[in-house]
Amino acid sequence: MESTPVFSTLLIIVSGLSWLTLYGEAVRVGLRDRSYAIPFWVIALNFSWSVLHTILAGRLEGSSLQVVIVAVRLVLDIVVFYTWFSFGVRHFPSNPGGKWFVPWSLLVIAVCFILNGAAILQFGLYQSLAYAAFMQNFAMSLLFIAMLARRKRRKAQSMIIAFAKLCGSLAPTILYGVLGTELFHGPNYLLLAIGILSCLFDLIYIALLSEAKPYEKNQQPTSIIQRNMTGGEFDAFRA
Repeated sequence: MESTPVFSTLLIIVSGLSWLTLYGEAVRVGLRDRSYAIPFWVIALNFSWSVLHTILAGRLEGSSLQVVIVAVRLVLDIVVFYTWFSFGVRHFPSNPGGKWFVPWSLLVIAVCFILNGAAILQFGLYQSLAYAAFMQNFAMSLLFIAMLARRKRRKAQSMIIAFAKLCGSLAPTILYGVLGTELFHGPNYLLLAIGILSCLFDLIYIALLSEAKPYEKNQQPTSIIQRNMTGGEFDAFRA
């Protein structure tokens, strides 16, 4: 059963507002705690996806609802990048050393553009954007848990991010996996499976975050090793 246009629009709005809330909160807590709130590989994947979506889909659709939402999200992606390049360097491993922080970061961004671009060439614009979005969302679900497990406290993390992530997973899962769309000629069971797993791990993240200790700015690690393990790990290497 394909969704009605009104209900499809409602799910797109819910998903879009959820992601805008997540990114806006990520910027807020990142600046507050002087850290980054989203693992770097996820930032790079989402940024490249947003750029390609805004440019390519924008040419075909103009200022459609989806394109406008993604364009706004792209602006927030850039601000999230600012938190990464401002605060991520302090957690870069001593080997290979801080001088490689920017080159490594740029390499990761280039890799993400190549992967998303190759997917578009292989599967076509809209199907590749859908599959990539679901896979990146699933990766984010896992890496949020990994980041919390290493930091052991709520540094640059919040329940607003966690619940926005869950809503951002649930709405498109219902749209593409349960109701179905014309793009996939009905429900897509692969996207349904990925979406359900994303929601499952989002719930696990919420449960773990609710038990985590709050972050206190005056709490300083006693050593470089302790800081790397609990303060703000370098996700581009470790996650």
